[in-house]
Amino acid sequence: MPVKTTTLATDPVLVQQHELTLSTNTGTNNQDRTFSATILTYGATLTHLSCPDRWNQPQDVVLGFDHWQDYIAQAQPGALNPYFGSIIGPTASRIANATFQLENTHTHSNTTTITAASPTQAPTHALQVSNGLDCHHGGPKGFDKQYWSTVDVNQDETSVTLEWVSPHGDGGYPGRLVSSVQYKLTDQGELVIEFTAQLKEGEKSEGAAENATTMDLHSTIVSLTNHAYWNLDGVLNLSEDQAGQLQSLLLETPSTPGTSTDINDNNVVVIKNSCTVKDHTLWLSTSTLVELGDKHPVPTGVLVDVIVTPELHVQKELLDFTGAETHPVSKNKALGHGLDLIPGGYGYDHVFALDGTDATHTIPVPVNNVEIQAYWPRTPHVATLYSPRSGIRLDLSTSEPAVVLYASGYLDKSLPRTKSKILDIPTTATSVHTVAGGVDESKVRIEAEFDKFAGFCLEPIRYPDAIHHRDWASMVTLHHDQVYRHRSLYKFSAE
Repeated sequence: MPVKTTTLATDPVLVQQHELTLSTNTGTNNQDRTFSATILTYGATLTHLSCPDRWNQPQDVVLGFDHWQDYIAQAQPGALNPYFGSIIGPTASRIANATFQLENTHTHSNTTTITAASPTQAPTHALQVSNGLDCHHGGPKGFDKQYWSTVDVNQDETSVTLEWVSPHGDGGYPGRLVSSVQYKLTDQGELVIEFTAQLKEGEKSEGAAENATTMDLHSTIVSLTNHAYWNLDGVLNLSEDQAGQLQSLLLETPSTPGTSTDINDNNVVVIKNSCTVKDHTLWLSTSTLVELGDKHPVPTGVLVDVIVTPELHVQKELLDFTGAETHPVSKNKALGHGLDLIPGGYGYDHVFALDGTDATHTIPVPVNNVEIQAYWPRTPHVATLYSPRSGIRLDLSTSEPAVVLYASGYLDKSLPRTKSKILDIPTTATSVHTVAGGVDESKVRIEAEFDKFAGFCLEPIRYPDAIHHRDWASMVTLHHDQVYRHRSLYKFSAE
């Protein structure tokens, strides 16, 4: 079946894994090309995305863990939470000072109208702090830490749809929000991620307050995204030097523990595959930055074009990925130069505006000017990421008005049990190695090593902290009679 569902746990909650697999013959020489994606219901997380490289060999191109429990463990307080592949919500990025004001002016039924409050009387909603003084990625109990429910598995479409219901007041967010995400594979080599979110009434329990339904339909703010880290080399695809090292291991005594090759307690040779995106190239459809404050990294309300702003002439060399998208795409700008030179040492962590703007570059022009419901089905091509080593190309098309570039600058090697695979080497005269205590059948495990710059995020979102900017607030403000929509397509090919 195109979609295989596995139950991983039932106590205390149901945890499932969905593996989507689709084969096409769109490659060269009419060869079948197989794509697969694995979705974990915890955090609605994309744990694996496998696509063929230029030699039609499958490569897993997203960072992640070997064990599903580690996604949960790394989300606990005090742990490094990279948000690998998870759904971010109710709001992606930061809400400044973890507070916002919101007027609720919509009629929520045929008989009841919520009285409009003046801006000075609008209630202040206090969110849970999760980064400095701000609410970051939905707070400490955001959507990435929830157990989503499977509401649809479609074998014909090779898709799965998950749902999460956040009650009114959850994390400080007003309104009962029903959010869904659909992951779908297409025969064009695309992973399509579609979001919807809507305020809906819950079943009123006995003894509930009379205004419970009114609170369920209280207006709220929404901006959802997927937080996948891409490494188009393949996270378990050994480099040429490491492949040579593997070959030598089959013929000689392995190197001493503590180097990039170790022997563990089970006499399994472990090779660390150091992942990096420094050789990846990038093209963007825009050179307009959503300007962030120097001391407080939230938007100032100004959009800045790095090409036409004289005082940014140094940043232009690091932040301009436009130009003419070249063929081959290997000629686009490599990420390594910027990763090495961007001040602070953490590389790219920038928000680019994708919509058109006015002549002063200060006011965004929403798609079709239809506020929160504007961003679907229009999905223009906005970015191309490419690995010269594997030949894998990722083209991002999205309905959203902004994209975050994040080069995993805050990752380090402390992450436990990252992705790995065992190579079963046939036992022959040339495929044994000497270990303490004698000769052992060869077993080699390749482990992905995720350090700084191991992956690259392309996160389509609404403008960060939009609710605090009058001209932007409508793109994240959701009323009860509206539906939030977001559609992003990740198309994979090889050249």
